[in-house]
Amino acid sequence: MRKVSKSESMNRLHRHNKSLRLFLVFIITSVAVPGWLTPERIVKGAAAIPQYDDPYSDFRNARYSNAGLLNERDEIKLGTQLHREVTKKYNLTDAGLDRVDRIGQRCARASLRPNLVYKFHVIQDREINGFSLPGGHVYVTTALVRLANENELGAVLCHEVGHLVARHSLRTLKKSKEYDDIANSLGELTGVAGSIAHDLGVSLGQIVGAGMLTMHSRDEEREADFLGVRAMPGAGLDPQGMITMFQKLLRIEERDSDLLGSLFSDHPDAQERIE
Repeated sequence: MRKVSKSESMNRLHRHNKSLRLFLVFIITSVAVPGWLTPERIVKGAAAIPQYDDPYSDFRNARYSNAGLLNERDEIKLGTQLHREVTKKYNLTDAGLDRVDRIGQRCARASLRPNLVYKFHVIQDREINGFSLPGGHVYVTTALVRLANENELGAVLCHEVGHLVARHSLRTLKKSKEYDDIANSLGELTGVAGSIAHDLGVSLGQIVGAGMLTMHSRDEEREADFLGVRAMPGAGLDPQGMITMFQKLLRIEERDSDLLGSLFSDHPDAQERIE
């Protein structure tokens, strides 16, 4: 890839930092207003902020449920089967898992879907990556765990929980040609053995291999960003972690983009995701 000069890199980071701060203004001001922030201070502060269209307005009053999708019981069955296929493709490790689970469970409790049972997993991999699958399964790589401090790791985990809140993977599955067969199989599934479980495993193995349920549109990424950052204060995390996380990713992208997994490389880059 083209080498980026130091001045160009600094200019890009400056623009990105400004955009991310605007992103946090859009989101955090919709969560709660602390008592010390009087109407006069709000007006005075707002006057210093340029007026932009709010790209997150469609998400502010959204309501989330499994209506029109797999019911939650079958979603959890699906997640269990998908996780079995993930373990065949990736090497899971306990390294860093306690830290990931501790932060992740805080993100889950602060989310708009706190009653789902969330299971956090760490994959042994040099790529910096993370993804989530239906039924409450969230995965991050050891490279990401090593790279991120608590707030930065929390930003990624809250983002992935956001995908689960919005049921993005379920919506993708609903549009697929395999949906009816999978839905019928889940309805009949009573265990992990037998012909139904075997056939379902084959179908889901192909889906996991293709990464179909972990690829999201730009709007879905924005929605997960929105839901994730809104959950961070309630999880005891500093939303500025989103800024510093993307700054780190930009620097890595400029040095060696091969280190970025599908979470970052298959989607709009860090700059575009918040424009």
